[in-house]
Amino acid sequence: MINRPVHTTLAAWPLAIIRALKAQDIDPAPLFEQVGLSVAQFKDNPDGRVDVRRMTQFWQLVEQATGNAAFGLEVAKYVQPMHFRALGLLMLTADNLEQAIQKLAQYHAMVSNSANIELHYTPEHIQFAIQPIPSVDISPLAIDSFLATLHQLALQLTSNPKLINKVTLQRSGEPYPERWQNGFGCAVEFKQTHNALWFDRQQVAKSDLMGDKKMAAYNESIVQSYVQDLTDKTVSQHVVHYIFSQLEKSEPTVTGAAQHLKLTERSLRRRLEEEGNQFRGLLQDCKVQLAKQYLKDTQLPITDIALRLGFADHSNFTRAFSKLTGQSPSAFRKKHLL
Repeated sequence: MINRPVHTTLAAWPLAIIRALKAQDIDPAPLFEQVGLSVAQFKDNPDGRVDVRRMTQFWQLVEQATGNAAFGLEVAKYVQPMHFRALGLLMLTADNLEQAIQKLAQYHAMVSNSANIELHYTPEHIQFAIQPIPSVDISPLAIDSFLATLHQLALQLTSNPKLINKVTLQRSGEPYPERWQNGFGCAVEFKQTHNALWFDRQQVAKSDLMGDKKMAAYNESIVQSYVQDLTDKTVSQHVVHYIFSQLEKSEPTVTGAAQHLKLTERSLRRRLEEEGNQFRGLLQDCKVQLAKQYLKDTQLPITDIALRLGFADHSNFTRAFSKLTGQSPSAFRKKHLL
């Protein structure tokens, strides 16, 4: 398994979840402890990072504890620009709302590098879209919370309630869709291709802010430095990136990884061992992550998934998946379709 997390989120983010849970008279400490985290670590080090895998597990516990699949919208009410550290200040010092949105999209890795963010422009809209990385399991509540937080920040910056025309979400339809419609104050469409806020371009154009170019430049330099440090990858992370790029083309090999990184096989193995990893373990971990994504988000037959991931047949894939996850591929798929 990968020892150093590849995908992380800013440790200050859970502080808002803590406040939201306490407002519901729910003690967050036991929930954090179940996933190996603690309330103190976030309060003591709000600039640190948290493994997204643990945060996804935590979000699942939060949903169970609250009984509210829309609890991510509640969390957004407790997020302030300072939760985003220098990136929040950069947004506050932007010249206009469109520039603030652009900066958040450009430097979103500071908040979380577990998804890709894109801006799409039409004559009527600016679409702020979150596209999960296929190998990363992200809670729908986390997506809801991020989009709702951006909506809240936009309202704080402009006091304009007509900024967003609609919201699209990849999550499945919910029994109480009005929770999302009321939370965003507009139409919400489920089972869509993108998680996105559809900003009214005309309204955004009217939303000038009290820009401060000097402060904006200073804040952006801090953000750039932070993001640069974040993207300095370990050898294990480079190997994981190579594996994911090759998995559906051919079976990734340690020889191919060494050539890709311009290292000898011996040097690669040694450096992986220094980071507590082995190529075979990283390869298995990547296959399981991608298999989970296929099982949850596609209708591909399990045999097809097995072949895509380099297994000889359905049986070999089932044995390997069951050994690493404790359940069969069919059981995993059935659980996530409920």
